[in-house]
Amino acid sequence: MQDSLSGAYSQYGVPSLTGVRYVFDKVNASGGINGRKLEVVAEDDGCSPKQSVGVATKLASERSVVAVLGLTCSSAAVAVRDAVAPTTPLPFMSFSSGGYTSSSSQLGGLKPNFFFVAPSVHAQGGALVNFAMNVLKPQRVAFIGQTDVYGKEGRQGVDAMLAQYGQKIVADETLESRGTDATAQILKLKAANPDVVIAFLYQVPAQILLRQAEDLGLKATIVTSASVTDSSIYRSLPQSALAHYFGSMLARDVLDGPRMKPMMDEMRAKYPDVTFNPLVVSGVGAAETLVEAIRSLGKDVTPDKLAAALDHITNLNSHALSYPLTFTPGNHAGGRGLSIYKIVDGVETLAMPGYWPGDEKAAAPVAIE
Repeated sequence: MQDSLSGAYSQYGVPSLTGVRYVFDKVNASGGINGRKLEVVAEDDGCSPKQSVGVATKLASERSVVAVLGLTCSSAAVAVRDAVAPTTPLPFMSFSSGGYTSSSSQLGGLKPNFFFVAPSVHAQGGALVNFAMNVLKPQRVAFIGQTDVYGKEGRQGVDAMLAQYGQKIVADETLESRGTDATAQILKLKAANPDVVIAFLYQVPAQILLRQAEDLGLKATIVTSASVTDSSIYRSLPQSALAHYFGSMLARDVLDGPRMKPMMDEMRAKYPDVTFNPLVVSGVGAAETLVEAIRSLGKDVTPDKLAAALDHITNLNSHALSYPLTFTPGNHAGGRGLSIYKIVDGVETLAMPGYWPGDEKAAAPVAIE
Protein backbone atom coordinates (compact mmCIF):
# COMPACT_ATOMS: atom_id res chain seq x y z
CA MET A 1 0.00 0.00 0.00
CA GLN A 2 1.16 3.52 -0.73
CA ASP A 3 -0.38 6.69 0.64
CA SER A 4 0.38 9.86 2.55
CA LEU A 5 1.43 8.42 5.90
CA SER A 6 3.26 11.38 7.46
CA GLY A 7 3.12 15.15 7.51
CA ALA A 8 0.22 17.45 6.73
CA TYR A 9 -1.78 14.89 4.74
CA SER A 10 -1.32 11.87 6.98
CA GLN A 11 -4.99 12.17 7.99
CA TYR A 12 -5.74 10.80 4.50
CA GLY A 13 -3.38 7.82 4.45
CA VAL A 14 -3.13 6.52 8.02
CA PRO A 15 -6.84 5.77 8.60
CA SER A 16 -7.13 4.13 5.16
CA LEU A 17 -4.05 1.99 5.82
CA THR A 18 -5.55 0.92 9.14
CA GLY A 19 -8.78 -0.07 7.40
CA VAL A 20 -6.79 -2.33 5.06
CA ARG A 21 -4.90 -3.87 7.97
CA TYR A 22 -8.14 -4.47 9.86
CA VAL A 23 -9.61 -6.50 6.99
CA PHE A 24 -6.40 -8.42 6.31
CA ASP A 25 -5.92 -9.20 10.02
CA LYS A 26 -9.44 -10.66 10.20
CA VAL A 27 -8.87 -12.76 7.09
CA ASN A 28 -5.51 -14.00 8.39
CA ALA A 29 -7.00 -14.84 11.79
CA SER A 30 -9.45 -17.11 9.97
CA GLY A 31 -6.67 -18.96 8.17
CA GLY A 32 -5.98 -16.63 5.26
CA ILE A 33 -7.04 -17.35 1.68
CA ASN A 34 -6.39 -20.87 0.46
CA GLY A 35 -3.96 -21.28 3.33
CA ARG A 36 -1.95 -18.17 2.45
CA LYS A 37 -1.72 -15.07 4.64
CA LEU A 38 -2.11 -11.51 3.41
CA GLU A 39 0.62 -8.98 4.19
CA VAL A 40 0.54 -5.19 3.98
CA VAL A 41 3.72 -3.45 2.85
CA ALA A 42 3.21 0.26 3.56
CA GLU A 43 5.09 3.04 1.76
CA ASP A 44 4.76 6.79 2.30
CA ASP A 45 4.20 8.76 -0.92
CA GLY A 46 3.80 12.13 0.80
CA CYS A 47 0.78 13.10 -1.32
CA SER A 48 3.40 14.13 -3.91
CA PRO A 49 3.04 13.18 -7.59
CA LYS A 50 6.80 12.79 -8.07
CA GLN A 51 7.30 10.79 -4.88
CA SER A 52 4.24 8.67 -5.65
CA VAL A 53 5.60 7.65 -9.04
CA GLY A 54 8.87 6.58 -7.40
CA VAL A 55 7.08 4.56 -4.72
CA ALA A 56 4.75 2.89 -7.23
CA THR A 57 7.69 2.01 -9.48
CA LYS A 58 9.46 0.41 -6.52
CA LEU A 59 6.39 -1.63 -5.51
CA ALA A 60 5.81 -2.76 -9.09
CA SER A 61 9.34 -4.18 -9.17
CA GLU A 62 8.79 -6.41 -6.13
CA ARG A 63 7.69 -9.90 -7.16
CA SER A 64 5.78 -10.59 -3.94
CA VAL A 65 3.45 -7.61 -4.47
CA VAL A 66 0.22 -8.58 -6.24
CA ALA A 67 -1.70 -5.28 -5.89
CA VAL A 68 -1.24 -1.71 -4.70
CA LEU A 69 -3.91 0.00 -2.61
CA GLY A 70 -4.01 3.63 -1.50
CA LEU A 71 -3.19 6.78 -3.47
CA THR A 72 -5.78 8.92 -1.71
CA CYS A 73 -4.44 12.25 -3.02
CA SER A 74 -5.84 13.01 -6.48
CA SER A 75 -2.66 14.46 -7.98
CA ALA A 76 -0.62 11.47 -6.79
CA ALA A 77 -3.18 9.00 -8.13
CA VAL A 78 -3.29 10.65 -11.55
CA ALA A 79 0.53 10.69 -11.75
CA VAL A 80 0.77 6.96 -10.99
CA ARG A 81 -2.15 6.17 -13.29
CA ASP A 82 -0.41 7.84 -16.22
CA ALA A 83 3.28 7.10 -15.54
CA VAL A 84 3.39 3.70 -13.82
CA ALA A 85 0.17 1.75 -14.46
CA PRO A 86 0.82 1.38 -18.22
CA THR A 87 4.23 -0.21 -17.50
CA THR A 88 3.07 -3.07 -15.25
CA PRO A 89 0.24 -5.64 -14.99
CA LEU A 90 -0.03 -4.84 -11.26
CA PRO A 91 -3.56 -3.70 -10.33
CA PHE A 92 -3.84 -0.37 -8.50
CA MET A 93 -6.88 0.36 -6.32
CA SER A 94 -6.94 4.08 -5.63
CA PHE A 95 -8.85 5.70 -2.78
CA SER A 96 -8.70 8.97 -4.71
CA SER A 97 -11.67 10.57 -6.40
CA GLY A 98 -9.58 12.45 -8.97
CA GLY A 99 -8.79 11.37 -12.50
CA TYR A 100 -12.33 11.26 -13.87
CA THR A 101 -11.18 10.58 -17.44
CA SER A 102 -9.51 7.35 -16.37
CA SER A 103 -12.79 5.81 -15.25
CA SER A 104 -14.72 6.06 -18.49
CA SER A 105 -13.71 4.45 -21.77
CA GLN A 106 -15.66 6.91 -23.89
CA LEU A 107 -13.52 9.70 -22.42
CA GLY A 108 -10.40 7.97 -23.67
CA GLY A 109 -8.56 7.43 -20.42
CA LEU A 110 -9.38 3.93 -19.16
CA LYS A 111 -6.40 2.03 -17.74
CA PRO A 112 -7.02 -1.75 -17.58
CA ASN A 113 -5.26 -2.12 -14.22
CA PHE A 114 -6.25 1.10 -12.41
CA PHE A 115 -9.41 1.08 -10.28
CA PHE A 116 -11.13 3.76 -8.21
CA VAL A 117 -12.89 2.72 -4.99
CA ALA A 118 -14.29 6.16 -4.24
CA PRO A 119 -16.80 7.89 -6.50
CA SER A 120 -15.02 10.15 -8.97
CA VAL A 121 -14.82 13.84 -8.13
CA HIS A 122 -17.16 14.35 -11.08
CA ALA A 123 -19.68 11.95 -9.51
CA GLN A 124 -19.28 13.63 -6.12
CA GLY A 125 -20.29 16.89 -7.75
CA GLY A 126 -23.39 15.23 -9.15
CA ALA A 127 -24.24 13.67 -5.79
CA LEU A 128 -23.98 17.00 -3.96
CA VAL A 129 -26.20 18.68 -6.54
CA ASN A 130 -28.81 15.91 -6.23
CA PHE A 131 -28.83 16.36 -2.46
CA ALA A 132 -28.97 20.14 -2.63
CA MET A 133 -31.70 20.39 -5.25
CA ASN A 134 -34.00 17.88 -3.55
CA VAL A 135 -33.42 18.72 0.11
CA LEU A 136 -32.22 22.33 0.26
CA LYS A 137 -34.13 23.39 -2.89
CA PRO A 138 -31.96 26.40 -3.81
CA GLN A 139 -32.75 28.94 -6.49
CA ARG A 140 -29.13 30.03 -6.76
CA VAL A 141 -26.07 27.75 -6.47
CA ALA A 142 -22.44 28.92 -6.29
CA PHE A 143 -19.20 26.94 -6.41
CA ILE A 144 -15.76 27.23 -4.84
CA GLY A 145 -13.00 24.73 -5.52
CA GLN A 146 -9.27 24.26 -5.51
CA THR A 147 -7.16 25.23 -8.51
CA ASP A 148 -6.00 21.63 -9.04
CA VAL A 149 -7.61 18.59 -10.70
CA TYR A 150 -9.77 18.06 -7.62
CA GLY A 151 -11.46 21.43 -7.89
CA LYS A 152 -11.68 21.40 -11.68
CA GLU A 153 -13.33 17.98 -11.89
CA GLY A 154 -15.67 18.89 -9.03
CA ARG A 155 -16.80 21.93 -10.99
CA GLN A 156 -17.41 19.76 -14.07
CA GLY A 157 -19.59 17.37 -12.08
CA VAL A 158 -21.58 20.19 -10.49
CA ASP A 159 -22.12 21.87 -13.86
CA ALA A 160 -23.25 18.63 -15.51
CA MET A 161 -25.82 17.76 -12.86
CA LEU A 162 -27.09 21.32 -12.43
CA ALA A 163 -27.82 21.35 -16.16
CA GLN A 164 -30.21 18.44 -15.62
CA TYR A 165 -32.11 20.66 -13.19
CA GLY A 166 -32.09 23.59 -15.61
CA GLN A 167 -29.67 25.65 -13.53
CA LYS A 168 -26.19 27.12 -13.83
CA ILE A 169 -23.84 28.24 -11.08
CA VAL A 170 -24.12 31.93 -10.25
CA ALA A 171 -20.53 32.33 -9.03
CA ASP A 172 -17.32 30.32 -9.46
CA GLU A 173 -14.36 30.92 -7.13
CA THR A 174 -11.05 29.11 -6.63
CA LEU A 175 -8.76 28.69 -3.63
CA GLU A 176 -5.30 27.17 -3.42
CA SER A 177 -5.15 23.86 -1.55
CA ARG A 178 -2.62 25.42 0.84
CA GLY A 179 -4.31 28.82 0.89
CA THR A 180 -4.66 30.68 4.17
CA ASP A 181 -7.22 33.38 3.36
CA ALA A 182 -10.53 33.25 1.48
CA THR A 183 -11.74 36.79 2.12
CA ALA A 184 -11.75 37.89 -1.53
CA GLN A 185 -13.49 34.72 -2.68
CA ILE A 186 -16.14 34.88 0.04
CA LEU A 187 -16.95 38.51 -0.71
CA LYS A 188 -17.48 37.63 -4.38
CA LEU A 189 -19.67 34.68 -3.40
CA LYS A 190 -21.65 36.91 -1.07
CA ALA A 191 -22.20 39.44 -3.86
CA ALA A 192 -23.74 36.70 -6.02
CA ASN A 193 -26.34 36.02 -3.29
CA PRO A 194 -26.42 32.21 -3.52
CA ASP A 195 -28.69 29.99 -1.43
CA VAL A 196 -26.14 27.15 -1.52
CA VAL A 197 -22.37 27.06 -1.99
CA ILE A 198 -20.86 23.72 -3.05
CA ALA A 199 -17.20 23.49 -2.01
CA PHE A 200 -14.52 21.14 -3.34
CA LEU A 201 -11.74 21.88 -0.88
CA TYR A 202 -9.32 19.89 1.25
CA GLN A 203 -9.44 20.03 5.03
CA VAL A 204 -7.53 23.25 5.74
CA PRO A 205 -9.09 25.50 3.06
CA ALA A 206 -12.55 24.15 3.94
CA GLN A 207 -12.02 25.16 7.56
CA ILE A 208 -10.89 28.62 6.43
CA LEU A 209 -13.98 28.93 4.24
CA LEU A 210 -16.38 28.01 7.04
CA ARG A 211 -14.74 30.31 9.57
CA GLN A 212 -14.45 33.33 7.31
CA ALA A 213 -17.91 32.84 5.80
CA GLU A 214 -19.28 33.26 9.31
CA ASP A 215 -17.11 36.32 9.96
CA LEU A 216 -17.97 37.97 6.63
CA GLY A 217 -21.70 37.32 6.77
CA LEU A 218 -22.14 34.78 3.97
CA LYS A 219 -25.58 33.33 4.77
CA ALA A 220 -25.69 30.54 2.18
CA THR A 221 -25.73 26.89 3.19
CA ILE A 222 -22.29 25.39 2.53
CA VAL A 223 -22.02 21.78 1.33
CA THR A 224 -18.55 20.23 1.17
CA SER A 225 -17.19 17.29 -0.77
CA ALA A 226 -15.85 14.14 0.88
CA SER A 227 -12.30 15.45 1.46
CA VAL A 228 -13.26 17.13 4.75
CA THR A 229 -12.44 14.27 7.09
CA ASP A 230 -11.14 15.49 10.44
CA SER A 231 -13.80 16.22 13.05
CA SER A 232 -11.45 18.70 14.74
CA ILE A 233 -12.66 21.16 12.12
CA TYR A 234 -15.98 21.31 13.95
CA ARG A 235 -14.53 21.67 17.42
CA SER A 236 -12.51 24.70 16.32
CA LEU A 237 -15.49 26.56 14.84
CA PRO A 238 -18.36 28.35 16.58
CA GLN A 239 -21.67 26.51 16.42
CA SER A 240 -23.16 29.38 14.44
CA ALA A 241 -20.68 28.67 11.62
CA LEU A 242 -22.02 25.12 11.37
CA ALA A 243 -25.73 25.85 11.60
CA HIS A 244 -26.09 25.82 7.81
CA TYR A 245 -23.40 23.31 6.92
CA PHE A 246 -23.60 19.82 5.42
CA GLY A 247 -20.68 17.50 4.79
CA SER A 248 -20.43 14.38 2.67
CA MET A 249 -18.60 11.07 3.03
CA LEU A 250 -18.10 7.62 1.56
CA ALA A 251 -19.09 5.89 4.80
CA ARG A 252 -22.53 4.38 5.31
CA ASP A 253 -22.81 6.23 8.62
CA VAL A 254 -20.81 8.56 10.84
CA LEU A 255 -18.15 6.59 12.68
CA ASP A 256 -20.08 6.45 15.95
CA GLY A 257 -23.44 5.88 14.28
CA PRO A 258 -25.24 2.54 14.64
CA ARG A 259 -24.14 1.24 11.21
CA MET A 260 -20.43 1.84 11.88
CA LYS A 261 -19.87 1.80 15.64
CA PRO A 262 -19.43 -1.98 16.17
CA MET A 263 -16.62 -2.12 13.59
CA MET A 264 -15.06 1.12 14.84
CA ASP A 265 -15.06 -0.14 18.43
CA GLU A 266 -13.07 -3.17 17.26
CA MET A 267 -10.61 -0.98 15.37
CA ARG A 268 -10.09 1.47 18.21
CA ALA A 269 -9.37 -1.39 20.58
CA LYS A 270 -6.98 -3.06 18.14
CA TYR A 271 -5.21 0.09 16.92
CA PRO A 272 -5.36 2.52 19.87
CA ASP A 273 -2.72 4.89 18.49
CA VAL A 274 -4.65 5.72 15.31
CA THR A 275 -6.86 8.80 15.02
CA PHE A 276 -9.72 7.66 12.82
CA ASN A 277 -11.77 9.63 10.32
CA PRO A 278 -14.30 8.60 7.64
CA LEU A 279 -11.54 7.76 5.14
CA VAL A 280 -10.99 4.52 7.06
CA VAL A 281 -13.87 3.13 5.00
CA SER A 282 -11.84 3.47 1.79
CA GLY A 283 -9.31 1.02 3.18
CA VAL A 284 -11.99 -1.36 4.43
CA GLY A 285 -13.94 -1.29 1.16
CA ALA A 286 -10.87 -1.72 -1.05
CA ALA A 287 -9.46 -4.53 1.08
CA GLU A 288 -12.77 -6.42 1.13
CA THR A 289 -13.01 -6.06 -2.65
CA LEU A 290 -9.45 -7.27 -3.14
CA VAL A 291 -10.06 -10.26 -0.86
CA GLU A 292 -13.13 -11.21 -2.90
CA ALA A 293 -11.13 -11.04 -6.13
CA ILE A 294 -8.24 -13.09 -4.69
CA ARG A 295 -10.64 -15.77 -3.43
CA SER A 296 -12.18 -16.07 -6.88
CA LEU A 297 -8.79 -17.05 -8.33
CA GLY A 298 -8.04 -19.98 -6.05
CA LYS A 299 -4.31 -20.56 -5.65
CA ASP A 300 -3.29 -19.11 -9.02
CA VAL A 301 -2.97 -15.43 -8.06
CA THR A 302 -0.96 -13.23 -10.40
CA PRO A 303 -1.22 -9.46 -10.94
CA ASP A 304 -2.76 -9.76 -14.41
CA LYS A 305 -5.31 -12.36 -13.31
CA LEU A 306 -6.15 -10.28 -10.25
CA ALA A 307 -6.82 -7.21 -12.42
CA ALA A 308 -9.09 -9.33 -14.61
CA ALA A 309 -10.94 -10.64 -11.54
CA LEU A 310 -11.52 -7.10 -10.29
CA ASP A 311 -13.16 -6.32 -13.63
CA HIS A 312 -15.98 -8.68 -12.65
CA ILE A 313 -16.72 -7.42 -9.14
CA THR A 314 -20.46 -6.70 -9.13
CA ASN A 315 -22.56 -5.04 -6.42
CA LEU A 316 -20.15 -5.95 -3.64
CA ASN A 317 -21.53 -4.64 -0.36
CA SER A 318 -18.78 -3.50 1.97
CA HIS A 319 -19.20 -3.33 5.72
CA ALA A 320 -18.21 0.32 5.55
CA LEU A 321 -18.98 2.05 2.23
CA SER A 322 -22.36 3.66 1.65
CA TYR A 323 -22.65 2.14 -1.82
CA PRO A 324 -22.03 -1.27 -3.43
CA LEU A 325 -18.92 -1.54 -5.60
CA THR A 326 -19.08 -2.59 -9.24
CA PHE A 327 -16.26 -2.69 -11.79
CA THR A 328 -16.59 -3.61 -15.45
CA PRO A 329 -14.01 -3.74 -18.26
CA GLY A 330 -15.42 -0.42 -19.48
CA ASN A 331 -15.70 1.41 -16.16
CA HIS A 332 -13.26 1.34 -13.26
CA ALA A 333 -15.03 3.97 -11.15
CA GLY A 334 -16.59 1.67 -8.58
CA GLY A 335 -18.04 4.36 -6.32
CA ARG A 336 -21.58 5.57 -6.95
CA GLY A 337 -22.31 8.45 -4.63
CA LEU A 338 -22.09 10.06 -1.21
CA SER A 339 -23.91 10.01 2.09
CA ILE A 340 -24.61 13.32 3.82
CA TYR A 341 -24.04 14.35 7.42
CA LYS A 342 -24.69 17.47 9.48
CA ILE A 343 -23.45 18.78 12.82
CA VAL A 344 -25.91 18.62 15.72
CA ASP A 345 -24.69 20.05 19.03
CA GLY A 346 -21.12 19.67 17.86
CA VAL A 347 -21.53 16.02 16.86
CA GLU A 348 -21.50 14.53 13.35
CA THR A 349 -24.92 13.04 12.61
CA LEU A 350 -26.12 11.23 9.50
CA ALA A 351 -28.56 13.59 7.79
CA MET A 352 -30.47 10.73 6.17
CA PRO A 353 -29.76 7.06 5.45
CA GLY A 354 -28.51 5.97 2.04
CA TYR A 355 -26.29 7.54 -0.61
CA TRP A 356 -27.04 10.19 -3.21
CA PRO A 357 -26.07 8.94 -6.70
CA GLY A 358 -23.64 11.07 -8.63
CA ASP A 359 -23.94 9.85 -12.21
CA GLU A 360 -27.67 10.31 -12.71
CA LYS A 361 -30.42 12.62 -11.56
CA ALA A 362 -32.08 11.29 -8.41
CA ALA A 363 -34.97 12.55 -6.30
CA ALA A 364 -33.95 10.64 -3.16
CA PRO A 365 -30.99 8.78 -1.68
CA VAL A 366 -30.55 5.09 -2.47
CA ALA A 367 -31.14 2.80 0.50
CA ILE A 368 -28.20 0.80 1.83
CA GLU A 369 -28.77 -2.93 1.99
